[in-house]
Amino acid sequence: MKINRIKNTKRNVFFGIINQFVVIVLPFIVQTVTIRTLGIEYVGIKSLFSSILSVLSLTELGIGSAIVYNMYKPIAEDDLTTIGILLNFYKRVYRIIGILVIIIGVLLTPFLGYLIKGEYPVNLNLTLIFWLYVANTVVSYWMFAYKSSLLSAHQRTDVISIVGVVVQTFVLIIQIIVLVVTNNFYYYLVSSIIGTVLNNIIISVCVDRMYPEIICKGHLSNELKKNIRSNVAGLLIGKVCGITRNTFDNIFMSMFLGLTQAAMYSNYYYILSGLNGFTSIILTSLMAGVGNSIAIESKEKNYCQMMKLHTIYICISGWMAITMLCLYQPFMCLWVGTEYIFPQYIMITFPIYFFITKLGDIRMVYSDGAGLFWENRIRIILEGISNIILNYILVIKWGAFGIMLATIITLFIFGFLGATLVIFNCYFEHGMKEYLLNSISYLVIMITLGAVFYSVSLWVNFQSMLAELIFEGVICCTVLPAILFLVCKQRKDFREAFDWFKVILRKD
Repeated sequence: MKINRIKNTKRNVFFGIINQFVVIVLPFIVQTVTIRTLGIEYVGIKSLFSSILSVLSLTELGIGSAIVYNMYKPIAEDDLTTIGILLNFYKRVYRIIGILVIIIGVLLTPFLGYLIKGEYPVNLNLTLIFWLYVANTVVSYWMFAYKSSLLSAHQRTDVISIVGVVVQTFVLIIQIIVLVVTNNFYYYLVSSIIGTVLNNIIISVCVDRMYPEIICKGHLSNELKKNIRSNVAGLLIGKVCGITRNTFDNIFMSMFLGLTQAAMYSNYYYILSGLNGFTSIILTSLMAGVGNSIAIESKEKNYCQMMKLHTIYICISGWMAITMLCLYQPFMCLWVGTEYIFPQYIMITFPIYFFITKLGDIRMVYSDGAGLFWENRIRIILEGISNIILNYILVIKWGAFGIMLATIITLFIFGFLGATLVIFNCYFEHGMKEYLLNSISYLVIMITLGAVFYSVSLWVNFQSMLAELIFEGVICCTVLPAILFLVCKQRKDFREAFDWFKVILRKD
């Protein structure tokens, strides 16, 4: 079966944006209510335990991504038997994973107090809070989570987005009411568990109705076992790297700088992750289509398409990064107050971090679509180890700035340059110089425009912080994209990518 990649991508992006809007706005309100009703330390605790549970998610071993990758070919060939076998394997594995999370949770419980520097609210039962987080994770694995792989592999993440909008809206409204009326953190966490159960049940029903011909039964052949083992090994290493980059930053903050600093980092990272969510809509929507394209199209055609997508994506990401740079501080001042904001030199690292991650996003979609999980193992291991070592060294020397700097350095060297080397050596086999020059040239453009607009934002000085935020927001949403378009339009690669993108938008 040849997937309608353009139609599915448009649909996935549209519903993904709606879902992300809900994911950003309502949790933002919940975070604000948490700070106002319980205190900023509770945000630090939420961030810490969420990070710990992200570490526990390593028990998933990347099996989900490996299963989805191995579904691309049988979907293209209408091999329903193989799809059912993969789904059944995924179901059994997730049951085991839930048990492993519980066991690791038991082992971690005695050490929870050592992960927080200084004091925390005396009325809090850290063990109970931790186990409510564990319960949410375990329920996620045991309640039909494996079925969402069918939607991802068929490029129907729009269904996941629609269900997410409905369930999350309901749950987050309940959480806001709970915090305002009861000021009870435990009830807040219980409502999250209820939301996870509802979300998985509804997705399960949708999958059963959409794909009734796919029967979840059978056992893996030796060839499939071999493919999954190889991919899982590479994906596990990749997950370890992602954990060290995102969650250990937060854990280091809590251990070395205290809950308040961890909460401040969490607030800044919340904005960054929200924008990451919008860009991930594009990436998730493209994933199955790219996997399908790699299965049936030539390397040359895939390379040309990747370069066009990369150009459009990097320009959108650059605009977002510069807007972050200009609006971050006035927004944070209005949201949490001047006592809970980082100095300018620390704030600047967040937009830089965001843009460096975006440099290689499209390339990684093609790398995953080509199944280069094992081939990336060495550079991923080096990135993870380097990040942890630099985190430890630089957090002692420079605090929060050191943690962000460590992440940016390792991400650029190993996450961008290293991953580029892998995909061009193992799949495309040509065009690496063109890709690197393209990426670096856009990086220079974004740094230049960022410096100009940031200088202007510092020069602007209103009596009201809200007026300043609105003024700078209007500039970033009108003048900045216009100038960025005019600058990039001088480049041949941008004109070709832009013309191609307009054609794509018109297609059904």
